[in-house]
Amino acid sequence: MEAFKLKNYLIILFMIMILTSCSKGEEKMEIIAYGTPEFEKFIKNAPINLDKAWSLQLDYAKKNYDEWNYNWQKKFSTLFFIVDDYYIFTTGHVNNKMLRGYLLDGIWINTKTGEAFEKKLQKTIESKQMGWGKE
Repeated sequence: MEAFKLKNYLIILFMIMILTSCSKGEEKMEIIAYGTPEFEKFIKNAPINLDKAWSLQLDYAKKNYDEWNYNWQKKFSTLFFIVDDYYIFTTGHVNNKMLRGYLLDGIWINTKTGEAFEKKLQKTIESKQMGWGKE
């Protein structure tokens, strides 16, 4: 009987440890919004500046997209957030008046190395203002 109680206590303890250690990955992300003082401070100290990051994301798009999608990226790509040391250039805003959408989906550029890759989190997020972009 005592072994049964000990087993139950261990199971309960194990369940509590599992539940407290679980959390969504997105909640752990450090997100810096465009137009904030934190954003300005970050880009001032980043090894890869915004202009260079813009070029890198277009280089990635040119190599990996067809001509139509490349031109779409070039025209509508916008940077709303820096996430965990990555600039995220997205077309997830669909139009220039929409500040809610898949703003973390797109081409991610490492702010330290310039590494580029595409990532889709498909997490709806809202921005307080329109992001940064070039034409």
